[in-house]
Amino acid sequence: MYFDRNEHKQVVALLGAGSMGTAIVRRIGAGKKILLGDISEKALERVGEDFSRCGYDVETMQVNALQKDSIEAFAKKAAELGPVMYFIDTAGASPNQANPEHIVDLDMVGTGYAVDAFGEVMAEGGAGLIISSQAAYMYPIPNDIELQLVQTPTAKLKEVKFIQEVAMQNSGFAYMIAKRLHHLAGCRRHPIGLRRVQRQRRGLPAHD
Repeated sequence: MYFDRNEHKQVVALLGAGSMGTAIVRRIGAGKKILLGDISEKALERVGEDFSRCGYDVETMQVNALQKDSIEAFAKKAAELGPVMYFIDTAGASPNQANPEHIVDLDMVGTGYAVDAFGEVMAEGGAGLIISSQAAYMYPIPNDIELQLVQTPTAKLKEVKFIQEVAMQNSGFAYMIAKRLHHLAGCRRHPIGLRRVQRQRRGLPAHD
């Protein structure tokens, strides 16, 4: 007979320990193992202590959401804790916080690294939540450019001509385009879904 002593808890990983992400984790984290990642050690200490006082099983890890190696180490740590069933990414910067290059590096490329890394460690039936914005609908990226972006490896996104000539020239454009790529993040691993996303954006049925 097998008794579950909560030694094999499902894992909830949060990248970006701000108020939006922590509110989500509070709703789904009861009875699970929580891993909080953030660039700020002070934020991690404060939020981690708060979660612990509320009875959550939580660990923290300093993560630089701009760096591929740091994000991959975070995903590896999550997988070591147990089956990763939930990944939430709220790391990002808005146009009034950063210049275009930083927004592209963090909101676009950094998020791409996170999707790539957690796509390798998610347990069967797991789900990821990438926080986007209504800004994703504000810049109409041509379908052929979307396809190009989906097919471009994360590390090469900044080299795409469209990113160089449009996103890198204006913080607002960088933000809108990065958020649109959040919508397409799943298609980067499963490109067959891109056509469905594009049809839905035009108000058409998802399938022919």
